[in-house]
Amino acid sequence: MSGEQIPRGSTAVIDSSVLFAMGGPSNAKYQAFERFVTRRDIEVRIPDHVAEELGESPDAYAYQRDRLQAARNAGWLERGVADFSNPDVSNIVDRTRTRMDRLSDADVTEDEIEKADTVLAGLAYQYAIEQSDHVAVLVSDTLAEQAIGDVLDASGVGDRVTVVEGRELVNDLDDQSVDER
Repeated sequence: MSGEQIPRGSTAVIDSSVLFAMGGPSNAKYQAFERFVTRRDIEVRIPDHVAEELGESPDAYAYQRDRLQAARNAGWLERGVADFSNPDVSNIVDRTRTRMDRLSDADVTEDEIEKADTVLAGLAYQYAIEQSDHVAVLVSDTLAEQAIGDVLDASGVGDRVTVVEGRELVNDLDDQSVDER
C-alpha cells in the first residue's frame, strides 16, 4: 500500500494502533511517517478518545504522552475534536458502531466495539463536510476499516475519504525510506 492514496494537503485521522506501530521519535518508522506527512502537507489529527486509549498505566501513559508531544512539537499532530453537537456526526458514529456489529462475529457485542474506532468515522465525516478536500482514516482493524468505509460511502462523502490500513502504510513508508538510503 502506497501513501499515494493519500493526496497532498489531506487531513489524516489516526488510530492508536498506528501510533503504536510507528514507535517513538527515535524509531525509523516514526521518522518515515513524519517525513511523509510533512513533505505532503498532511494534517494529522488524533481524536481525544484515541489519546485516552494510549495509556493503560501511568508509566505507559507518560511514554505515550511524550510521543504525542514530540509529534505536536514537530508540528504534524494536532488534537481532533469531534463535534457531537452536530447530529450528523453523532449519527455517523452510531451507524459505524451498528455496521461493525453486523460485520463482526456473533461473539462480539455492540458494547465491546471500540468507541475510538467509531469516533474516527465521525471525525472523518466532520472534516470531509466542513474543511478538508480529502480525509484519510488510518486504522489497523479490518472490521473498523470496512465499517468506516461503508458508512462514509453511504453518507455521501466516500469520494473525499480514503480508509487506509495504517500499520501497513507505516511499514511501507519505512521500507521506502530504507530503499532511499
